[in-house]
Amino acid sequence: MKIILQQTILGILAIFTPLYAEIGIAPIFSDNMILQRDVSIPLRGTATDEKEVTVQFNGSTYASVVIKNRWMVELPAMPAGGSFEILIKGAKNTVTVSNVTFGDIWLCAGQSNMDSSIETYKRKFPELYEGHPVKYHEQIRIFRAAILPVDEPQEFVKREYRFDQGWYPIEPRTRTHLLTATGYFFGLHLAEALDAPIGLIQSACGGTPITAWMPPGSLEDRDEYNSIVADYQQAVQDWPTNKIKYEQQVKEWEVKKASGEQVGWRPSPPLGSPLSSKRPYALHNGMIAPLYELPIKGVLWYQGEGNARTRQSCVQYETLLKDLVAHWRANWGNESMPFLVVQLPGFGKATEKINTSHNWPWMRESQKNIEDILNCRTVCTIDSGMQRDIHPPYKENIGKRLAYAAQSMVYKQSSAPQSPEYCAHQFDGESTLITLKNVGSGLSASDPLIKDMNYDDGEVLGFTVINGDDRYIRATGEIIAKNKVRVRHPGISAPKSIRYGWENFPNLNLFGSDNMPAFPFRTDQTSPFDGN
Repeated sequence: MKIILQQTILGILAIFTPLYAEIGIAPIFSDNMILQRDVSIPLRGTATDEKEVTVQFNGSTYASVVIKNRWMVELPAMPAGGSFEILIKGAKNTVTVSNVTFGDIWLCAGQSNMDSSIETYKRKFPELYEGHPVKYHEQIRIFRAAILPVDEPQEFVKREYRFDQGWYPIEPRTRTHLLTATGYFFGLHLAEALDAPIGLIQSACGGTPITAWMPPGSLEDRDEYNSIVADYQQAVQDWPTNKIKYEQQVKEWEVKKASGEQVGWRPSPPLGSPLSSKRPYALHNGMIAPLYELPIKGVLWYQGEGNARTRQSCVQYETLLKDLVAHWRANWGNESMPFLVVQLPGFGKATEKINTSHNWPWMRESQKNIEDILNCRTVCTIDSGMQRDIHPPYKENIGKRLAYAAQSMVYKQSSAPQSPEYCAHQFDGESTLITLKNVGSGLSASDPLIKDMNYDDGEVLGFTVINGDDRYIRATGEIIAKNKVRVRHPGISAPKSIRYGWENFPNLNLFGSDNMPAFPFRTDQTSPFDGN
């Protein structure tokens, strides 16, 4: 543990020491960087033994008085494009920043499915990625933040040590084994749709709950979060005992690894550890708070697996996510900052018998309900999961659909495809007519996700009917109009609920235009949690 702590401290010092020699710029700024277009940019940094710092940019000179070893100048709003040089001068040295362009910056945040790389999937699923070599792309550039769980909000972000130069253009040499696959495909499709530079800030950490990404004090603001706070406080109290167990686990892991035995990830510190990345606020403080001074276009959020352990935690996630959005927007000073959420795909063993205890459908509903907030959009990925792998390889689907959501909501490109979603239902004897919106050119029934089963052509799979006795029955539907599906439930009139895709890994096949899957839904959604 002491070695890990020493390495962490040395890593931080390695990043920040240059800042305190003469003049320097904050680590988020570097050669090849993309700055947010159409807004002024607070360029900032540090200085010692200086009274004034001057900045030359685009033919103009800007000056800043040094106060408490800090300086800041406001660069003017610029349109997309360009290749600029910035000269930062003090009495003793000059810092030059080259190949600077302007475009839209998107923060790629969340868990391991946001962090996982293209190379990881190319190794595990070469047949899916054979046609996807990472090529040079001048308009897409990336900055990767180091994983840094700390107790206090940081002033400066720490660069991931393998991305130590700051911003990198996308090219085969851009450490593709570390480049977010979801973010890459998002940037690839969006840059083409906009013909504008796209900057990606990768700030994600696997296996973490949403509370680790929330700002300090936000959990204390609501009584309904008392149990989360209490659980963490208890974990801290239990840490002296759990520390012994954890250190033993690490030793056993290291012995197995040294012997050549195949091992998984190194055991993570438990919640009560001062090094745990799961503790409340820790990742926000080290990986989000330092970015608040940098204007960005919006956020891509792919997280939720770490909060899906119980039905109640899945339902509570809606409030947590809405609070996170509100706090991040307030801290960025942008109350309408776009927020795009990836709805969890299918995961878990599909069963013939309906499993009524599945939790992920409720997490997906919580994620969909973020759309109650202005400028928030959820993307459906229900068809892009795997039964036995929580890290599915279909990241192009996810990145592309995030780009579609941005095109539609942010850039007002009405032609961007959308996923069909529930609009209304009408009981009609022993059947129910479901109306959907956002169907594009019309609904279609594709091959089911699990193909080795008997089904009739044109059947819409994935429906569950709940009768008045709370009995769950599988049902099928038929597309009868461009935006309508009739679900038949013989022997049942006016069922308590009709649900679509309401399992951890549902076998479904309802799509709209451009292979966009229909969102899972339930007709009794007005009751957020009834225990069923």
